[in-house]
Amino acid sequence: MSMVEIKEFDLQNVSIHYKWNNDRELNYYDSDYPHQYESFEAFLKRIKSVLDERNETNELFEIHLTENNKLIGIVDIHAIDQYNKRCFVNCTIGDRKYAGMGYDVEALKIVLSHCFNEKGMHKVGTAAFDFNTTWIESVEKLGFQQEGQLREHVIKNDEYCDKLFFGLLENDFHFNEVEAVVAE
Repeated sequence: MSMVEIKEFDLQNVSIHYKWNNDRELNYYDSDYPHQYESFEAFLKRIKSVLDERNETNELFEIHLTENNKLIGIVDIHAIDQYNKRCFVNCTIGDRKYAGMGYDVEALKIVLSHCFNEKGMHKVGTAAFDFNTTWIESVEKLGFQQEGQLREHVIKNDEYCDKLFFGLLENDFHFNEVEAVVAE
C-alpha cells in the first residue's frame, strides 16, 4: 500500500495551493523566473483555466497522505502530446514538514503508472535545476535518465544555473505493479 494517494485537484483546497504558490522557497526550485506575488483572484482564475483544459494538454492532482488524507503536495502532468505519446511531470511537496521523506517518489510512481498504463504514453519527461539534487535523485531512483542540459539557462541568486532534462521510457518503468489509482 502506498504512503500517498493521488486525487483530483479540489478547489476547496485552493487556499492551501495559493499559499504554496506564493512561497518563495518552493518557487525557487520550480520556476525559471524570480518569484512574483500573485493575487488570490489571479491565482484562482489561472487554476480554473488549467482545470478547464484538463485531459487535453494537462492534468493537475493533489498528493494526500494515505493514513490521514492530509494534503501535502501537488503533481501535474503537462505538455501532453497524444500523437507522439509523451508528456512531462512535475511534483512539489508543498508542506515542507513532509519534504525529503520519499512522498514525491511514491506520488510519481502512481502518476507514472497512470501515464504509461492508462494514458498510453511512451515517454515521460521532467526537468530540474542542477542544484536541485533532491529532485534529481528522486527521478533517477525511478529510472529517469538525463537527456539534456541547458547550460547557464537561468539566474538564481545572481549566478547562472543549468537546467537538466530527464526522460523515462515506458519500457524502462519497472513499477508497473503500482496500482495507478487516481481517486476522485
